[in-house]
Amino acid sequence: MKKVTYLFDPTELIKIDYEMLQTCKEKYFSFLNDNPFPTPPGTGAYFEIINYLKRKDINNPQKIGPYQNITIFEAANRIASDLVIINGIIQLVQNNPLLENARFTVRLGILHEKDKGDFTIHLGNEDFEGEAFNVAPSFLNVKLRNTISKWNKEENREKLKYILVNDEAFEFITKSPDKRVFRVKDWEF
Repeated sequence: MKKVTYLFDPTELIKIDYEMLQTCKEKYFSFLNDNPFPTPPGTGAYFEIINYLKRKDINNPQKIGPYQNITIFEAANRIASDLVIINGIIQLVQNNPLLENARFTVRLGILHEKDKGDFTIHLGNEDFEGEAFNVAPSFLNVKLRNTISKWNKEENREKLKYILVNDEAFEFITKSPDKRVFRVKDWEF
């Protein structure tokens, strides 16, 4: 089985400034427009929908957004999280003038690094890690608890500065008990 391929050049996402982050967003949306989700099966039969969402054709690796050789289900999850990361960092900068001169390393989709978050904010001589996710309201508490637990180890406790979460995840909760949580509005645009 072929691995998922990321069509974005990862070197374009390392220590970028705010302007380059805006360019990254434009390029990401170009990938989404150029490689749209395939049309779902017409009958709506359960087995067709399951295969449509969760299986990939190894003889015909499809491109969806910035990904190739990916299932529709996996692409939807990764793209939703990627957009929370990109738009969340942009909104963080807009809400915090201290970040205007920061640099950002963004780890979208399949770009993970041990002991690093989904993004790093490089500000002066300090690096701050951030996590991000796009989650259903019913799963928010579990996801938040797992994220905080992951970073509560002694050596990592002070590194995690931001947790970006899609705003609509807070349907049943008005605010998060963790001050690092930043609600990302309009993440899909």
